[in-house]
Amino acid sequence: MSTEQLEAYVNSQFDELHRLVRLEEKRTLHLVDLKEAFLTAAAAEKIAEITVHTERLQEEMACITQQLGQLDQAEAQPGAGVAAIAQGGPCPRPAVRHLSLIHHHCQGRCYHCRH
Repeated sequence: MSTEQLEAYVNSQFDELHRLVRLEEKRTLHLVDLKEAFLTAAAAEKIAEITVHTERLQEEMACITQQLGQLDQAEAQPGAGVAAIAQGGPCPRPAVRHLSLIHHHCQGRCYHCRH
């Protein structure tokens, strides 16, 4: 084998090695892209779950706030039925249950229950 043939062979081997390295880089980048897409989708799903839960909590808080306002109004008006106001509101039952727990727990000591 002559020097020129040896040099051509070595250059071809380096070219092949360089091609394989580029191919591996492309595969690695593709895997990174896939992993990033998977993680992004998982994060988006979690964010959606948190958003739904947050909206439910906000609705419940609004309902409780409304009921507390109604109770404050009932306390300000002598003869108003507090039980009728608490049961007759447009809020879902869980909020009414939470409201009753709040009032049983505080036993009239919290700011909205004081006379």
